[in-house]
Amino acid sequence: MKKVNILGTLYKIYFDTPDEKLPEGCDGCMDQSIHQIRIAKLESSRNSLMNLKEYKKKVLRHEIIHAFLYESGLWNNSGGAESWGRNEEITDWIAIQSPKLFKAFKEADCL
Repeated sequence: MKKVNILGTLYKIYFDTPDEKLPEGCDGCMDQSIHQIRIAKLESSRNSLMNLKEYKKKVLRHEIIHAFLYESGLWNNSGGAESWGRNEEITDWIAIQSPKLFKAFKEADCL
C-alpha cells in the first residue's frame, strides 16, 4: 500500500485489487468517501496489453486526477460549462495545480 497527499487529504492506494472489489469492468477506481484509490490485479494474457507495468501507472494517474478534481470542488460543479475540456477554467486549474499533481505522481511512483 502507498499513500499520496491530494490537496491536503491523504489517499491510500491499494494495488492488485480483486475484481469483486472494483466497479464492474474497471481497472481502477477512486472512492472519495473513504479516501482510497484501488488498482486492479492485472494479469498478462494473450488479450492483455504487453506492458502492464506502464498501463498500471496510467490507471493510477487517471485515478489521482479524479481525486484532485474531487478535492478541488470540481467534481460536483462541472456541469455548467459547454465544451468543458476547452474551458479556460480547467486550463487554468491544470496550470495552477500541475506542480501538486506531479508531486503526487512522484509520491505514488506512477510517472
